[in-house]
Amino acid sequence: MPLDELRTALSQAVELDEPAIGTGPSAVFARADRVRTRQRLTMLVSGVAVLGVAIGAAALAVDRSGGASTTAQAPVVVSSAPTGPGPSPSPSPGGRRADVPGDVVLATLQRLLPAGVATSEPFSSPGFAEVILTDPAGRGKVQVNVQPHFAEPPSRRPVGDAPMDLFSCAKRGMPAGTRCTESTLPDGTLVVLTDGPSEDAGHNRIKLRMADVYRPDHVRIVIGTWNAVHEKTNTATRAEPPLTVQQLQAIATDPAWPV
Repeated sequence: MPLDELRTALSQAVELDEPAIGTGPSAVFARADRVRTRQRLTMLVSGVAVLGVAIGAAALAVDRSGGASTTAQAPVVVSSAPTGPGPSPSPSPGGRRADVPGDVVLATLQRLLPAGVATSEPFSSPGFAEVILTDPAGRGKVQVNVQPHFAEPPSRRPVGDAPMDLFSCAKRGMPAGTRCTESTLPDGTLVVLTDGPSEDAGHNRIKLRMADVYRPDHVRIVIGTWNAVHEKTNTATRAEPPLTVQQLQAIATDPAWPV
């Protein structure tokens, strides 16, 4: 592939427009999946580009020597994969808020998980974090999203969007068979707990438990747990998600969350 095409592909991989974050139960974690896919694509294209540069340099060295082999070696370029997300973006001139850095969200999640469980495969991006949690019952996914300034001010919401409907079981969109409870804590925090089939999978084998919390300071914290490592497939890795809705509520309402 010509270098100019490689450059174009790499640019497209890095600069993919980020769709707006949805407010519904299935959309709230979608950005993490998009960011993960984009990072993998960027790494792949970067590796191909580096290989192309190395081959080009070697060919140029041979050409300049008149076709004879030379003792000089083409430089070896090592491309290392990114170790984590970059710094959280600053608010734009239009007033868009900056996300909470992903590494901070991940560290907070790991600190608040129950004692005695093992975690692996950590992933984070601005505002998001996930881990695979393992206990004697098997492996399952835990994912959290922190959204500062949720539903504030109304002028920033898409036309026709009603994000506060999420905190009413009667108005919240959920798969059939989902159990939902809503409550208001003494400090005014709204809490919705759900337990039922995962709508991402489209079947009843994958279960999702979720705590959706909206604090008086306009911060929304959503934490979900699945009885699967890959919740969009039909392969359950344990009978039930690894955390109860009560544990999810305790984690989501903990004051340790940075905003």
